This record gives sequence, C-alpha cells and structure tokens, in this order.
Amino acid sequence: MGGATIPELIRVPRSAKVFSYSAEHAPAVTVSPGETLIVETTSAFGEFPLGPGDDLRGLAIERCDPLTGPIAVRGAQPGDVLEVHIDQIRVEGLGLQGVIPGIGILDWPRLPLEFHPVEDGMIVFPGGLRLDVRPNLGCLGVAPAGEAVPSVLPGDHGGNMDTRFVCAGSVVEFPVFHPGGLLFLGDCHQLQGDGELCGVAPETDAVVTLRCELRRAARPLRRPRIRTDRRLMFIGSAKTLEEAGALATADIVEALVGEKGIDEDLAYLLVTVKADLEVCQVVNGLRTARVCIDREFYDGLPDV
Repeated sequence: MGGATIPELIRVPRSAKVFSYSAEHAPAVTVSPGETLIVETTSAFGEFPLGPGDDLRGLAIERCDPLTGPIAVRGAQPGDVLEVHIDQIRVEGLGLQGVIPGIGILDWPRLPLEFHPVEDGMIVFPGGLRLDVRPNLGCLGVAPAGEAVPSVLPGDHGGNMDTRFVCAGSVVEFPVFHPGGLLFLGDCHQLQGDGELCGVAPETDAVVTLRCELRRAARPLRRPRIRTDRRLMFIGSAKTLEEAGALATADIVEALVGEKGIDEDLAYLLVTVKADLEVCQVVNGLRTARVCIDREFYDGLPDV
C-alpha cells in the first residue's frame, strides 16, 4: 500500500521583488488562510555588489530593503485582521553590517563595513566574539490604505518597523486595507537589539516559513500588533518617538475599552501601571515604538 503524498509547500522566490508597499503590485502568489508557505527574502543591500574594502556611502536608497511579495490571502477584505504566524526564519550567507552616513543615533566619524559568517548557530563577530543568531524581519507589512510607501519606511501598514520581536514564534497582526491583504516581507537581520542604534543590524538573505490567518474584528485595527507567548505589543510609527509612543498608547487604551469593556479613563490609568513603552527603532525616516502588556494579565480580563 502506497503512502500518502505530502503536498509540496508553496514557495515564493526572492525574484518576486518590489521596493514599495502598494496595492498596485500584482500578487506574487495567492494563498488560503492557514496555508503554510516558504518565502525567500533578500538582504537589505542585496542590490549592491559590496565586498571587503567597500563602505555604504552613496547607495541608492530606493534600491535598499527589497521586499518579497505581495502575498494575497483569499477572502481578506478591508476591516479584517491579517495574522501572520512566523514559524521559522533561516538565515543564508553572510551578515553585512556597517554605518551609513547620516543614519544612526550617533554622528559617527568612520564608515566601517563588516561581514559576519554564521557557524554552528553563532554569528562570528570581528575579533572572534560569538553571538547567538536570533533572526528577525526588519520589514513586514501590508499594502497601505493610501499611496505607495517606500520599502525603507514604517507606518500604519507595518513596513520597516525594525522590531526584534518580528521573529519566529510571534504572531504579527495587521489591519487589512485592500482585498487580499497583500503582505510584503524582507530586511532580515541575523540579530538586532532595540533601537538598531548604528542604523544597520547584520543584513542577510533568509528563508521564512509562515502562514496567514484571517480574523473578523468588531473594531478594525489601526496599526500592527504583535503577540508573543508572554506579551501583547502595540506598534506605532511617527516622526518622533513621543508621537510613535502616543499612537501605540492610544491603540492599547482603545483595545482595553473595545475588547475588555473597561472605562476609557480607567484604561488610561491602567496602562500607566501595567504596560511598558519600549523603543523599536530610531534610525528610519519615522521612529517606531511599542507599548507592551503581559498577556496573562490581558487575556485574563473578561472579554466584552
């Protein structure tokens, strides 16, 4: 008796490459909710033939952060919530890290450029320092409600959030603005700390395994949220960190009112003692912050 045939997973090649989040891009693939797929992504600087002795001056910003996609999800309609379950991120090749003039939290006088290999699950940093690989996607987002947004920018659509919790095991939730949702991803890092302080975490090609689910929401999301095993995170991007934090705070207050039935004034007081404001990144054209709350506490509150 022959064994059952295991269907081959859909694979989206990195050749399905665009440089903006836009509903004008034709879908690279259309999948059903719950269907697992494999997506290849390109390094943030994959369009440039960089090597030892080079630096990151003069790069065409419009060719940075190439995105794979868009991925359309059957049945997704404006007002829905698109849940992206990240099962695995596998890095490929070297990680490129350096300093771009004018980008980074410090006005740095030099332009180092390093290439980090991975050995036995460890990044080999210059001088022999070894760091655990913990990949995250710097770019993950949907087609925005309005006009196209360059790949290098974050916003209400998600995009270049450079948030270290966009990683394996997380569920990233997005508002759906267009039929199909239209998901884009790229800008994988071997490892990233909060802030991405020098402007460039180790950039690498990657292969991502994920699946998309749809949720009908009584109240549409305004901006992305991230669920981990322990925390629920509300993400805001704006010109300043204060403005980004205000957007994320408004979203968590709105969620406590709409999902948990808490009085609006009390919700604002509650997040002041039970939530934390944290930095995602300070180096893109807009800043990104998150407001986080313990999931055991949040989920334990009665739903409306």
